[in-house]
Formats: sequence, C-alpha cells, structure tokens
Amino acid sequence: MPEEIEVPLEDVQDRIAEAHEKAHEGHGGGEHGKSSEKDDEKKQHESWTRFIAVVTALLAVVAAIGSLRAGLLVNEALLSKNDEISLRTQATDQWNYYQSKSIKGVVYATTAQLLPPGSPLLQKSQKEAARYALEQGAIQAKAQGMEDKADKRDKESGEDMEHHHIFALSVSLCQIAIALSAIAALTRSRRVWFFSLAAGLVGVAALIGGFFGFILPFAF
Repeated sequence: MPEEIEVPLEDVQDRIAEAHEKAHEGHGGGEHGKSSEKDDEKKQHESWTRFIAVVTALLAVVAAIGSLRAGLLVNEALLSKNDEISLRTQATDQWNYYQSKSIKGVVYATTAQLLPPGSPLLQKSQKEAARYALEQGAIQAKAQGMEDKADKRDKESGEDMEHHHIFALSVSLCQIAIALSAIAALTRSRRVWFFSLAAGLVGVAALIGGFFGFILPFAF
C-alpha cells in the first residue's frame, strides 16, 4: 500500500505565527511619537499575516483531501491490477485445459477415421471425439470470459491511475503554496505571496477538476 502524502503544516504555521508575533511586538513597543501612518502600516501587516495564516490552513485542508483521494485511487488501481493478474492466470489454466481436451479429441477422431466401418470401437471413438469437442466449446467460452474480465480490470486500473495524477498535482501545488506563504510572511514579500496564491488556486482547481472526472494529459 503506498505511503500517504504528508502535508507539512505544523512548521509553516509556526513560522507564520512567529512573523505575526514579531509584527505585534514591534507594534506594542513603539514610541508614542511614531506617526499614525507607520501604525497603520503595522496594522495592515498584522492583518495580512493573519490572512496568510487562514489561507494556509485552507490550503492544508485542500491538500489533505487531495492526499486522501489520491491514496484511495492508488489502492483501487492496485486491487484492480491484482484482480487482472489473477484472472489472466485462471484464463491461462483454462486454455491449457482446452489444449488437453483438444489433443484427446484429435486422438479419438483420428482413431475413428482409421477404424474399419464394422469395428466395435468406431462408435465409441466417434462418441468420445464429439464429447471432447463439446467440452472444448465450454472451456473456450469460460477462458474467453475470464480474459474479457481481466481486460476490464486492467482498464479500470489505468483509469484510476489517470485520475490519481490530477489529485497528486493538487497536493503538490498546495504544498508549494503553503511553503511560499511561510516565506512571504517571514520576508513580507507581496510578490512571493502572489506566487503562493497562484499555486494555491491552481491546486484547488485541480482538486475540483479531479472530482468532476478531469484527467491530466501527462503522468505526474
């Protein structure tokens, strides 16, 4: 069973909280002579830091949902693949059984052709040849049915893996967005924050698309 994708939220939340505390300390320890403009700037930064923390928590929830869904799809794909292998093995056994019956049928049919018309073994050989031919038909139908089921399970396994890729992409993008959020909070960089938002929005879109059945044109 594949390992579940971990979402490293604790370290990110700690860093954001640290940045928020520093901003708060700077605001509380200021001199009374500081301008109101600077105070407003600190308040805006505190508000922005809190907003980053909320968005980071939401991204962590999205990543967790995507991780669970991706893991479930991988498990289903593995189960389908195991079923396929089992069915193909059984089908191979049936085809071997079919070959055995075919050989016996040919032996009796050949024997019947070589026997003279009045031979007491002629009727028996013809009867046995017909019986083996009838059994061959049933065995062939059974083996073909197993192969059809195996093909179906193989298709299901491939579809599950294709759907898994978009959820894995969603988790990766959300993790990148969470990491960029922490960097943005510590460096007070709006540009980094915009990159974080972009990655997070694409990750959320990938999660939604996955639940609606969209797949990626490439493996991830």
